[in-house]
Amino acid sequence: MGRPGHSRVVGILKVVLPLTALILLSLVFMLARTIDPTAAISNAEIDVEDRARDPRLSGAHFAGVTDDGAALTIITQTARSDPNATMRLEVTGLHLQLEGREGETLTASATNGTIDRGRGTFDMTGGLELTATPGYDLTAQSMVGLLDSTRVTIPGPVSGTAPAGEITAGSMEMRVDSGDGAGYLLVFGGGVRLNYQPDN
Repeated sequence: MGRPGHSRVVGILKVVLPLTALILLSLVFMLARTIDPTAAISNAEIDVEDRARDPRLSGAHFAGVTDDGAALTIITQTARSDPNATMRLEVTGLHLQLEGREGETLTASATNGTIDRGRGTFDMTGGLELTATPGYDLTAQSMVGLLDSTRVTIPGPVSGTAPAGEITAGSMEMRVDSGDGAGYLLVFGGGVRLNYQPDN
């Protein structure tokens, strides 16, 4: 009596369990929330259509060594290829650091700029802030420089603080010291004014 009853229960379970699993699986698909792909695009923080029309890199990083041994690093928030010049990048939110062999440093930040790898040049514009050793803290409107050699030029007015006080000038240039070739010179021109402030 026990054996046939047991076999009957097993036979019933072999039919009922697969059917139950099939019903539960069907319910999962029927009750699942439908995803609207257009809603996902409209809620996205990135404008997908704009990125497709205007592809760009985020957080681009450029690094190299100039022919006189200085380490040059440029970091940008965005970089976009110029459609008219494949080797030219239009960049935003860029930060530049130049470190010489003897420990001299120049750092600069600006809102916009370009990096032209074909010509080996870069430029920075908009809210330019610059620091340079030994103790210069300057502001200007624009700066241009070379990617393969230590030569940085501010072609317009520059002002800020120098080791000896406040300084204003019509232009500024940082270049290799041609005297010994070991260090760098900051050369101010165009009506230089220095408000000397001796240490107390």
